[in-house]
Amino acid sequence: MSDVNKIYAGPGIFIWGVDENGVEEPDAITIDLTQGGINFTTTTTYYEPTTDQTGTAPVDSIVTGTTGAVTFETPDTDFEKVVSFNPNATKVVDGVDATKVKYQVTGLAGKKLPKKRSVIKPLGVTDPSRFIYLESTAIKFDVNAAFVLDNNLRFPISATAYPDLNATPRGLLYTWGDITATA
Repeated sequence: MSDVNKIYAGPGIFIWGVDENGVEEPDAITIDLTQGGINFTTTTTYYEPTTDQTGTAPVDSIVTGTTGAVTFETPDTDFEKVVSFNPNATKVVDGVDATKVKYQVTGLAGKKLPKKRSVIKPLGVTDPSRFIYLESTAIKFDVNAAFVLDNNLRFPISATAYPDLNATPRGLLYTWGDITATA
């Protein structure tokens, strides 16, 4: 029988930069203001071989890989955070007047995105069985700034979770629950 006490609702927070015990690192980026919620999905790809006798109908399905994706929008338009996860963004402080600051974003190719362990936590919840830890996460950031009368400015955030080849078990993508649990 189902348990209605396990139907959860409410907003969440996203923290990029937690250690193996789920503790925030000193340079962690916390995004605790979202609009529309946080969505975590996984995508698995498959190789599906066919035979001449079965035509285009596959005879088997073999997993070829899985990645995770986190998407949300935030009204927290703090470019200081963007500089820490976007290698194309830089902060420039005026050499004479330190109150004058600008952020510059280049559009050149070839820069590798930094990866860190991240966590999605329901807001106000301390039960670690409700947390989702993403083992190796890179944040992909593009501005979609709308200056409109009946809505506020917000940034769309998307993060990709990759299998971590240095984790135990090898290839760990995500952990749902208390990250400190051991076998």
